Amino acid sequence: MKTLSVLALSLALTTPLAATAGERPQPLPDQQSDVSKSLMPCPGGLERFLPGDYYFCSAARNYWSGHDGLARESLKDAARWASKPAQYALGVMYFNGDHAEKNRPLGLAWLALAAERHDPSYEPAFVSAYKQVTPEEMAQANAYWKQLKETYADKVAAPRAERRFDRAYQQIFATVNFGGSLYIEGLTEGGFSLGRMLQTQKAEYFYGYDSHVFVGDAELVPIGQVASRKSQAD
Repeated sequence: MKTLSVLALSLALTTPLAATAGERPQPLPDQQSDVSKSLMPCPGGLERFLPGDYYFCSAARNYWSGHDGLARESLKDAARWASKPAQYALGVMYFNGDHAEKNRPLGLAWLALAAERHDPSYEPAFVSAYKQVTPEEMAQANAYWKQLKETYADKVAAPRAERRFDRAYQQIFATVNFGGSLYIEGLTEGGFSLGRMLQTQKAEYFYGYDSHVFVGDAELVPIGQVASRKSQAD
């Protein structure tokens, strides 16, 4: 899944919340190969199983092609399917005003969603952003978060994505388990190897799904507790 991480990696650059310059994104020297791959057509068959990965791939293509608006829309499509890389990328975009209109409260709300599984790839950026906002921005972030979580939080989006995967996988279950050949656009392999690949991608996609940042529905107060514990640990 390294290619799909290029967008989030480029947005973060050398620090979790560093701003970028220029009107069009430019890859770092060690990203050239991955960016080249990200500009290739996204495997259409992936949308059938893990639409979050498919739309994130589409976002990467649009981002590196200079289509910022299309990239953000693809990221939102991916986020609706519980894609944490997409939620993280949206958070960084809005918090920094990086190829999006700057809106720090909205960025913090997206970063909170990205961090709800406590993934170390995303939680530090969330804690960093939390420490930077004003009380007024925090209040607005609360409002954004309560609105976004109705569609994008794991409680809603992850079961949706898991049902999508399980339904599609069940349709090919017999062929996969009896070693038959399948043609799925961009994912064509023998039955056993395809089954293993899909199950591995599912496990990576939902890693940490049962863990949550938030307790209760009213406020982002537990974020402060998370940030405080993080600071003490450091």
